[in-house]
Amino acid sequence: MYKILYISNFLENSGWGNVSLNNILALDSTGIDLVLRPISFGEQVKKVTPRITELMNKDIDNIDVCILHTLPTLYSFSGAYTKNIGFYEAETNDYSSSLWPKYCNLMDCVWVPSELNRKQAQVSGVTVPISVVNHCIEWDKYQNFEKTADVDELKDGYNFCFVGELSKRKNITAILRAFHTEFHPSENVNLLLKINKPGFSGPECLKLFNESHGAIKAGLKLRKKYKEPIVIAEYLSYINLLSIMSQCHCFVSASYGESWCQPALDSLAMGLNLLYTEGTGTDEFAQVHGAQPIKSHKTPCFGAVETLLEIYSGYDSWKEIDIESLMFGMRNMYEQRNNQDRKKIAESVRCFDYKEIGRQMLNAIYE
Repeated sequence: MYKILYISNFLENSGWGNVSLNNILALDSTGIDLVLRPISFGEQVKKVTPRITELMNKDIDNIDVCILHTLPTLYSFSGAYTKNIGFYEAETNDYSSSLWPKYCNLMDCVWVPSELNRKQAQVSGVTVPISVVNHCIEWDKYQNFEKTADVDELKDGYNFCFVGELSKRKNITAILRAFHTEFHPSENVNLLLKINKPGFSGPECLKLFNESHGAIKAGLKLRKKYKEPIVIAEYLSYINLLSIMSQCHCFVSASYGESWCQPALDSLAMGLNLLYTEGTGTDEFAQVHGAQPIKSHKTPCFGAVETLLEIYSGYDSWKEIDIESLMFGMRNMYEQRNNQDRKKIAESVRCFDYKEIGRQMLNAIYE
């Protein structure tokens, strides 16, 4: 049996940190000999289980396979291992203008979470073998979690929600434009936004959002008074986040690019409907009951100035959601609100349970 060394930022409370921790649990469920070593990008550290601590304390003698689940620019090949695997995500259609393909080609093979990512890697010049290894969820958790948090404003109306970073790529602007244009304040519809911004406190993040939202409302010129979204910018524990998301009915993702979008999968596992940008990595798991892709078109990247210098330049491209189609999708979800079958929606993504993905990971290792 192989001894696997898994290196990632699994201790951090971030998108990459959360999905890498889930994949670690998936791999550990197979019974393989697994060793963990964390890296850090300065994000908030989460609490971990005794099992994760145990895996971190194991020695790194006689390692057979090293999985580097991090940015390609941090990849390093070691002849001491039988196999060096790079595991990464990409949100643009072509990143050949960056050094990512060069670093990927140092590895024996690379893993990506979606079939779209595989195609993007091939177009960008990655020539080593590429395997699709999906991200995952602990499916049972979403069916049996304790509801620990309530939001009074969500108790009566139909509730759309978004969870993610306040960034150009996540395109919260499109969600706000569609919501304010499609729904009058007199309609019993709400929009919940759980946002964060790396390096910013909750109040600082909220201040940035309010400034941007004010400009959006002024630019729309629809009315003097708008229905304000419910915005949560402070840190929430995992269980409190699930509690609040479960009070909603439809998750909305208008991202320019997505490799996967874990909160969207979380929402489906709880039985929420899903609206998302067509042609992104979300397609990998959203071809299911309750999910609706929204028309998009390819466009050069622009405005992602707070990201790594080597990606999201004007030489790259990503998908831009069609706002009128998003408006129609939101209206359709609202009108069909009495037909929502939460149990059927949740069941449709059971195949992404961590035990299933663990077997997928093991197969990819032994290929």
